[in-house]
Amino acid sequence: MRQLLKICSLLIAAATLPACDALKGPSPAEQVERTIRQEVNANQRGLEALIQVAEPTAYDGFAWRRGEPLQIRQRTAEGMKLQEDASAPEIIATAVEFNVPSFSIVRYQQGWLVVFRNYVSEHCQAVYAYAYRGTLPDTPQCADTLFAEQANGQCQSAINSEWVVFKEWFFAETLADDGNPICQQKAAKGWQAVAR
Repeated sequence: MRQLLKICSLLIAAATLPACDALKGPSPAEQVERTIRQEVNANQRGLEALIQVAEPTAYDGFAWRRGEPLQIRQRTAEGMKLQEDASAPEIIATAVEFNVPSFSIVRYQQGWLVVFRNYVSEHCQAVYAYAYRGTLPDTPQCADTLFAEQANGQCQSAINSEWVVFKEWFFAETLADDGNPICQQKAAKGWQAVAR
C-alpha cells in the first residue's frame, strides 16, 4: 500500500509541475508593456494635451513630478542639456488640469516619446520602453525573435490606433564583464553594444 501511495504521489506531483509554469507571473518585458498600455489608455487625453503644449516650444524634453521643479532640456550636439533658466508653466498647468502626477516626454522624430521604464531582457539587453503617439516608419513590429537575433535594435507594437509601444535595446556588455553567463555567451557570439 505504501508503494502505491508513493507512486500516486509522484504521479500527482509530475502532473502538476507543468501547471506551475502557468502560474509564473509576467516577465519584466510583459510587465513594462502592460504598464505602458494601461497608462496610455488611462491618461491618453492628458498625455496628448501635454504633447500639444510642448510641440510649439523650442525645447526637446520636459520632466516633472508633482512637488518638484520642472526640468526642461534642449537637444545639443552633445546630447540633451538641462536648461537652467527656462520655464514653461503651461506644461505644469496642463498636467495639473488633466491629473497627470508625473511625466517625462522627449521630442523624437516627428513626435514625442513618453518615457516609461527600462529593464534587462532575457537575452542580456538593456531595453528602453516608451509610448509614442503615431507610428515610426521603418521600425519593425516587436517580436521575441527580434530580441533573440539582434544585439541592438528597435521595434514597435500598437496600443491603439494613435499610440504605440516603442522599444529600443542595446547589448548589456557590462553584465558580461560582471560575469553573467548568458551575457558572456552572447559576447562570445560577437554581440556588442552600439553607441547611442
